[in-house]
Amino acid sequence: MKKQMKNGVIKVLILLLILVGAYGLWCHFLTDNVIWKKLKVNGIAIQGMTKEEAIDAISRDFEEKYQDTQMTVTLNGKKFQVSVYSVLGLDVKSIVESAYSLGHGAWYTHGTDRIELMNNKTKEEVTLMPEARNKDELDTVLDEAGILNGSTTVQTSCELTDTDLVITKGKTGIGPDMDALKEEILRAISIEDYEAVIECPTKETPPDELDMEAYYEEVHTEAQDASLGENNEIIPAVTGISFNVKSAEKKLKKAKEGETVTIPLEITLPDVSTEEIEALPYLNLLGTYTTYGGGTDNRVANLKLAVEACDGVELQPGQIFSYNDTLGPRTEERGYREATVIVGGEHAQDIGGGICQISTTLYMACLQSDLAIVERHNHAARIDYVEDGLDAAVVWGGQDFRFQNNSAYPVKITASYDEKEEAVTVSIYGTKTDNNRVEITTEHSDANTCRTYRSVYDEEGTLLRKEEVGYSQYKQ
Repeated sequence: MKKQMKNGVIKVLILLLILVGAYGLWCHFLTDNVIWKKLKVNGIAIQGMTKEEAIDAISRDFEEKYQDTQMTVTLNGKKFQVSVYSVLGLDVKSIVESAYSLGHGAWYTHGTDRIELMNNKTKEEVTLMPEARNKDELDTVLDEAGILNGSTTVQTSCELTDTDLVITKGKTGIGPDMDALKEEILRAISIEDYEAVIECPTKETPPDELDMEAYYEEVHTEAQDASLGENNEIIPAVTGISFNVKSAEKKLKKAKEGETVTIPLEITLPDVSTEEIEALPYLNLLGTYTTYGGGTDNRVANLKLAVEACDGVELQPGQIFSYNDTLGPRTEERGYREATVIVGGEHAQDIGGGICQISTTLYMACLQSDLAIVERHNHAARIDYVEDGLDAAVVWGGQDFRFQNNSAYPVKITASYDEKEEAVTVSIYGTKTDNNRVEITTEHSDANTCRTYRSVYDEEGTLLRKEEVGYSQYKQ
C-alpha cells in the first residue's frame, strides 16, 4: 500500500515537472517585441505593432487632425489667426508603454498574460486629447500671428534728410496683454475649444524707448574718398554723417508724445567725389594678354627691365607708341644682360635677350584693344610662348613694334611680371565706347607661312569688320 502511494506521489511530481517545464518552454517562445493588448488609441488599433510603430501611427494621426488648428484672436477691431499646433502634444509614450507591459514583464508571466488575453474578449479604446505640452512655443506663434500689429501704440520714428535727423516721438496706445492672452489660449486648449474667438486682453502700452546710441551706430558714417579698386572698378565716395547724441537725447526727452524734434546733422564731404573718379581716363579695360616663360636669371632680369619701361606709359589720341624708343638701347650699362636671342633663324646669346616676349604680349593686348598696328615683324624662327603669327620681334636700330592710339580717348599701358607663375601680363586701359568683341585668328598658306586676322563683332554677334593685321614667314 505504501509502495503504491509512493509511486502515485512520484507520478504527480513528474506530471507537475512536465507541466512546469512545458509552461516555462511556452513562456520562452512567447518572447517578442510587439504589443499584445487589444487596444485602440484614437481609433488606431495598435495590437501587433512595436512601440515605435504605435507611437509613430498615433503621432501621424494627431498631426493630420491638428496641424492646421487655428484660434482666432481679436484686438482693436482686427482679427488674427494663431496656429497652435506647435503648442499641442499628446502623452503617447505613456499609453503605449502601458499597453506594451502586458506580455513583456518577467519571462515567467508571459504565459499567464497570454491566457488573460485569450480569456478577455473586450477590446479597449482610449481617446487621447491634445494638451498644451509645449507652452514655450506660445511666444513664437503669437509673434508669427502678428498680434503686436493690432496695437494702437505709435512707435517713435526717425528720418534722415540732407541736413537733419527728424525724430517724431511715439504715442501711447492700447496694446495686447501678452501674458493674459497666453492664459486665455491655454484655457481654451484645456477645454478643447479651438473654435473660440478670443478677445485679446489689453493694456495701455507706451512706445518703445529709442536707443539713441544704437541708432547713432546704425547711421553714423565716416567720409570716404572715391577711388579705383584693384580691377579698375570705381569705389564710390561716402559722405560722412554724424550728430550730437547727448543733445538728441535731451530734446527727445523734453518732447511730448507725437511731437517732432529736429537734430542738425554734421555732414563731412569726401575730398574726392565719385563724379571726379568717373571723369578720370583709363576706367575701362580695353584688352589684356598673358604669356608664360621665364628662363635664366639673365633673361628674367631683361624681362623685368622691359616691363618696367612699358608699365604706366600713356598715349593721347593719335599718338604712336614705339617699343624701341620706349626701352632705349639694350646695353650692360643700362642693366641688360646676355641671354638667348634669335639671329637669322638660329639661337644665339646677346645683350637684351628675351625682351621680345614683352613686345609680343603688348602686340596681342593691342589687337584685343582694337588699336591700330603700325609696325610689326615676326621672328625668323618660331617661339614657344605664342602660336605662329602672334609674335612681335624687335631689334635695336632695326625692327620695331609700333601701334597707334586710334581711339578718341587717352590709353594707358600696364605691364607686370609674375616670378612665381613666370608670366608676363600686359593690359591696356582707356574709355570703352561700345561692347564690341575682338577675335584673333591665323590662317596658314603653308607650314611656315601664315596671316593674322582681327575680326570685330558687335554685342549681338554681328561681324563689323575683318582685317589682316600681320603676315609671318618662318624658316624651317
